[in-house]
Amino acid sequence: MTQAAVALGALLQGLRFALEYNPLAATITVAFAAGISGYPRAPRERRLEALGIVVLGWLLGDGLRVLGHARDLYDGVAEAALSGAPAWAGWLFLALWATGSLAIGYIAPMLVGASVGRRVTHGTGWLAAAGVAVALTLAVSAGAGALG
Repeated sequence: MTQAAVALGALLQGLRFALEYNPLAATITVAFAAGISGYPRAPRERRLEALGIVVLGWLLGDGLRVLGHARDLYDGVAEAALSGAPAWAGWLFLALWATGSLAIGYIAPMLVGASVGRRVTHGTGWLAAAGVAVALTLAVSAGAGALG
């Protein structure tokens, strides 16, 4: 197996795992984060607070699982998702899994929801932001589940 084939396999496996983020943790996290940053008069500090909430929610929802697999890989006791692949492929897989689940399941829905909420003109921007973020999180999760 060539190095390029190993890298591609690790990337595809990491993307597959990234799409299988924790929908309950993501839904709660993005609703709250989009709600506090997604109203028209939200101060800039709210964006950093929302990002902190998203990172904390990801850590509790998916990050600890990724960190557990990273520890297993470091110790050499991990069941290789890429059996027979070199160690660097396992780290590539974990890196894509971690960044992909954070970006796809948490950050992107929060940003979209907050963007929608800031454009609402009659006082319910925070509610629109939370609703759009939750809907997008669940839609992506359902779509990934339907793909298998």
